[in-house]
Amino acid sequence: MKQLILFLSIFIIVFLIYYIFVVRRKKTLEKYKNGKELTYLKYRYKLKIEKLNLKQLATILSLGNAFIIAFVVTLISMFKSFLLQMLVGLIALIPTILIVYHIIGKYYQKQGRIK
Repeated sequence: MKQLILFLSIFIIVFLIYYIFVVRRKKTLEKYKNGKELTYLKYRYKLKIEKLNLKQLATILSLGNAFIIAFVVTLISMFKSFLLQMLVGLIALIPTILIVYHIIGKYYQKQGRIK
């Protein structure tokens, strides 16, 4: 139960910070078009970023990023040793990022937003 509370609290905090400082600000949202996340989705899944609703995409990506951070932090909090925490965090972070971005990329491909 403690792990679930930790996960939910981190998820909500990270999402709100990301939403307030990236999604709601037009200036930051325009800079977001050239970000690494959108570049990865554009080339890996052949998406036309220009035709997408950027605010919706940024919101979905902020949910994905919040999930990634909350999941990895919750996972490493289960271990007591600092070295083990770092090792598990590193091993869990990369596949989690790839899986979440794969799901987002496939979602947009199925919506018919392919080049």
